[in-house]
Amino acid sequence: MKLVELTVSEFLSELASKSPAPGGGSVAALSGSSGAALVTMVGALTSKKKKFLALPELEQNEYSEKIEFFNRANAKFAELIDEDTNAFNEVMAAFKLPKLTEADLDLRSKSIEYATIGCIKIPMEVANLALDCLKEMEYIIAKSNRNTTSDQGVAVLSFYTAFQGAIMNVKINLPGLSRKDLVNQYNSVIIDLQNDVENLKDKLLEEISYLLN
Repeated sequence: MKLVELTVSEFLSELASKSPAPGGGSVAALSGSSGAALVTMVGALTSKKKKFLALPELEQNEYSEKIEFFNRANAKFAELIDEDTNAFNEVMAAFKLPKLTEADLDLRSKSIEYATIGCIKIPMEVANLALDCLKEMEYIIAKSNRNTTSDQGVAVLSFYTAFQGAIMNVKINLPGLSRKDLVNQYNSVIIDLQNDVENLKDKLLEEISYLLN
């Protein structure tokens, strides 16, 4: 059964077990999914308001399109919850391959490298999607029902957690790559992304704080 098909209690029990997966990578994706679901809720609570219904149709449609983006993001994050755990399991399977002959060792080494790249690509996808969500939040904060401001703030923090958690999972897997040029490329990208995210997060939380005071 997929992780996303478990009840909350079942998922938490699985998370608390001695099995290393699901772990932080899946929780990072879950955080992103939770944030996107919150924004979808914000959209539903905004679009029913008389003030919103009085807006020009073009503005209503633009808002609805933004909310649909978060609806799709929610679904993608949910997929990545399981994909992260599957990627980790593939690495573990690669390490268990036989080491009896030179051919075995070569196949095992290549399999580990391939699986490790998968363990990096999945959290990078989580990180990039979380950043995309943060970029859309300024519009959501400006246009949404003020009674949902705290929900919007939690969504911002959820995307930030998703991003940082995903980046941690990228970093812990980078030493497993034999290609140092690839490691350097990832590290360079990470630095740029982290700068963008920190600036966005601070700006968005400042807007949230202003609206709550």
